Amino acid sequence: MSADAARPFEPRTVEIRPPSLREETTIVVRLAVVIVAIVGFYLANTAWRVDGAPARASGLLPYQTLVSDAVSGAQLMFRELQEGLLEAERVRSDTGEWPAPDALADQGVPPFTKDPTARGPAYRWIVTHRGAFINYRGIPGVTGAPAWLLLIQEPLPDSLPDPSPEDEEHHRLAGGMMLHVSVWTHADGSELSPALVQMPQNEGWIQMRVNPPSIGYAPPPTVKTP
Repeated sequence: MSADAARPFEPRTVEIRPPSLREETTIVVRLAVVIVAIVGFYLANTAWRVDGAPARASGLLPYQTLVSDAVSGAQLMFRELQEGLLEAERVRSDTGEWPAPDALADQGVPPFTKDPTARGPAYRWIVTHRGAFINYRGIPGVTGAPAWLLLIQEPLPDSLPDPSPEDEEHHRLAGGMMLHVSVWTHADGSELSPALVQMPQNEGWIQMRVNPPSIGYAPPPTVKTP
């Protein structure tokens, strides 16, 4: 037997020391940097697309856009259509009928009245009314100019009262009738059919909104079943 084999086993003692204060600080700093990088990457990709363009506003559907993102001419037309809509609603409340564009033009209501100082294409306005749907359509006089549509929907016959709060898509007339209203534009409206439009998003129209909808499109009230 060798001397090494005869020597009794001597256990070794290993001292485990906690990291020093400097090492702990380094670990914490590195972890914080990683967290900040992850959060920054998430925010950057949420607010901006990879190509640098602003990301789509939250809640907007593919056929919707914000007025603030439109060119100045489109913003002006949107504001004028809002003004024209309010006057048309007043006439509807007083007379029970939707006014013709010529009648609104005679009262100097934009955008139906011609403004000789206005830039851009001139528009011919027509109104179509079938059932609960009303269209005020602005048809441009030149090719390649956008068309405009003011879509109004009255309550369906025998429908339940609409509990929706008044907002940019819900206007209440003086008599209590709740309307669904929206403003749409089409990139090239010179050759569009003048037929009544009920589902603009299916025909290439883009809805212009002041604010993104909180929950998509709110459908009109359903008809009561007997």
